[in-house]
Amino acid sequence: MERTRDNVGCQIYVYDDVLLFYPILPAIEKKLTISEKSLELNYRTHLREVRYRKRELFNKVKREKGIVGVTYQGFLQKIITACVTSGSTFAVKDLRVSKYSSAFPKPKLDLMHGFRFSQQSLITDALNKDMSGLIGAPTRYGKTTLMVNTIRAFPTLRTVVAAPGVDLCNQLYDDITGPRGIKTREVKLLCSGSKHKQQSQEPNGITICSVDSLFKCDGGDTDLLLADEPHEFVTDKRLDMLADFTKARRYGFGATLTGRFDNRDIIIEGIFGPVLAERTYKEAVKEGAICPINVLFLDIEIEPRHYRDRDAAYKGLLFRNKIMATIAKRICHEVVPDDYQTLLFIKEEKQADLYLDIIGHEATVAMAKKMTKAQREEITEKMRNGTIKRCLCTDIYVQGVTFPDSKVLINLEGGGNNTSAIQKPGRLAQIRPNKKCGILIDFNFVFPGIEADYKGEAWTALVADSRAREKAYTEKGYGIYHADTIDKLKSLFDSLTK
Repeated sequence: MERTRDNVGCQIYVYDDVLLFYPILPAIEKKLTISEKSLELNYRTHLREVRYRKRELFNKVKREKGIVGVTYQGFLQKIITACVTSGSTFAVKDLRVSKYSSAFPKPKLDLMHGFRFSQQSLITDALNKDMSGLIGAPTRYGKTTLMVNTIRAFPTLRTVVAAPGVDLCNQLYDDITGPRGIKTREVKLLCSGSKHKQQSQEPNGITICSVDSLFKCDGGDTDLLLADEPHEFVTDKRLDMLADFTKARRYGFGATLTGRFDNRDIIIEGIFGPVLAERTYKEAVKEGAICPINVLFLDIEIEPRHYRDRDAAYKGLLFRNKIMATIAKRICHEVVPDDYQTLLFIKEEKQADLYLDIIGHEATVAMAKKMTKAQREEITEKMRNGTIKRCLCTDIYVQGVTFPDSKVLINLEGGGNNTSAIQKPGRLAQIRPNKKCGILIDFNFVFPGIEADYKGEAWTALVADSRAREKAYTEKGYGIYHADTIDKLKSLFDSLTK
């Protein structure tokens, strides 16, 4: 690709592994600078505090022409936009080396099939952009269908499909090799516990790979890279492995392309490129592709008490609190019908023990520390077929698994407006007969008095986090309701589900 103008203000060069630009215009510098957020311990107050650091998403390298900016390929469009909006001219030279003499192969759209609702138009819009990028769709919309058809559209390309976690890789493998999958190409599974030890060597072979096993693949000989849940790919270690896929066309498929606590969402674009096509939660609900979700907040009044830090406050008020465990029991027995499959998200092992003891042993615990691989597979299968109706689980079930009969989710983990909190309700979006909506039951922590009087107290983190979650749910488009008693919660629940 090349675009030139007279009196070029910015030279942009795209190589196999990086993008260079010269000079470093103020508009580009602004576009590629973020305020990175972290939660760090203040050793004086013993409280974890939010810290912000300016981070430039490019390196400055001294060359003959002067200081040159070096950054991710995916920022090409961002840099061009910065030039255009600032009135600067630019020239782009694509110096990538490819085995394709002219251009990357055009997608064979006629080979795609098996779509429902607007899936075909979504993926067609994305592939016709003829560039790497991101495809956004809500949970339960049919992301696997989009990925399988992307593979079909490029039948001659050596392909790697990467996903975070073994469970998700296994499910993708089953989907791609299953009755509705791809029968004419070799498919290998490359992750912990799999029988395959190397990437498919066939010219058009397909490899399903966990993101932490990407180093086992030959990135330089991969033509097409598909990433499931790309927000999980932006740790420094994983970014280093992705950097080896120098010549591959890259597509990222995710329900949450934004929402990381650390503000590193932009790096997803740097690795994969801009959003090519997206279907929002509201759009998917309107067309009947997914089930609507309603959030019921039970307001819980906090009695002000000093805690050493945020972790201690969460343990004292939520994770190891017998009153909260009793409230969870009442919700399970008095609000949610016995035949409604319910996921109760928890944080730690001691919380699992306490809540299980109080809720009753009709509930099942699913967390990595308390299960062998065989036990995990057994519980997951029983969840899938609807045998288990109450499951206390950690984030192992936030993404990558489908429980068709799940109707209710109870958030006993807390947390802010991060991607995990946003993704949890998506577990409930599967359309089922006689299911009006999915119900997320969450807790809104409140306290008496003037907020300023308690500034600096660790327990206020629970108050701030519940507000942040409500804001995230609202922005997503979920229905929001509040109740201050169990009886009112039940009344709301019944009105929405009956």
